[in-house]
Amino acid sequence: MKIGMMNNPRLDLAMEIAFAQEHRFDFLDLTLEPQMADPGRIDRPKIRRALREAHLPIVGHTPYYLPLASPYESLRRPAVEEIRRILEAFAELGASAVSLHPDKSIPSALGERGIREKNIESFAEIESLAQPLGIQILIENMDRNFNTVEEFQETFSRLPRLGFHLDVGHANLQGPKNRSEEFLRAFHDRLRHVHFSDNFGQRDDLHLPLGAGNIDWRKIVALLKAFHYEGTITLEIFSSERRYLLISRDRLREIWEGGSDGPNAG
Repeated sequence: MKIGMMNNPRLDLAMEIAFAQEHRFDFLDLTLEPQMADPGRIDRPKIRRALREAHLPIVGHTPYYLPLASPYESLRRPAVEEIRRILEAFAELGASAVSLHPDKSIPSALGERGIREKNIESFAEIESLAQPLGIQILIENMDRNFNTVEEFQETFSRLPRLGFHLDVGHANLQGPKNRSEEFLRAFHDRLRHVHFSDNFGQRDDLHLPLGAGNIDWRKIVALLKAFHYEGTITLEIFSSERRYLLISRDRLREIWEGGSDGPNAG
């Protein structure tokens, strides 16, 4: 298991890399977005060199707010083009996997089915852009759409090269229970990346430190172990007080190393 942090795109990217190195994170979940990490603004050779010297591999993360399922083609197409620009930067920086966020779009204009179709259309176009760059596209489960096994099954059946990105915090929202186990049982063979952050369920994606909400992290870790996951886990803790990120890192290591028999993965 490898523990990573996400850079704050409002802060200097080179300084974020230095922080990750200083505090011994295993990788950087690199989000390329404004203000300070826009792919057109960063000094790519400098950042590539900093990552190499810090021995930090990267997992790519794209902005969650791009209108990939807009009913207006005049908005959807430029959003796909923006992802193309981001993918080219990630390829230059050494990413082999990049996460996408399904767009919630406008239900009153498209309906749930229409939104899903528009997202899948954009995913297909983006995947065709990523393939020549040696990048696998990962789709992240969200709190508002693409939050059920059924939605992902259709997407994966139509686009079999896509990978799955499990966000445990999102799986805890908009429902009576955390859906992480359902996702893992259905898609553990596609799982390529995981996000951890805490919340209290319901609607608010709070990105709290581990233990500050109501998610049972021992159970989540046991599930990941039961499905033999040993990959990357990003602590997506959003706080100006970085000590909460470091506390979460130490807590995750403690739980993971404590050993726990998980549910039957059979």
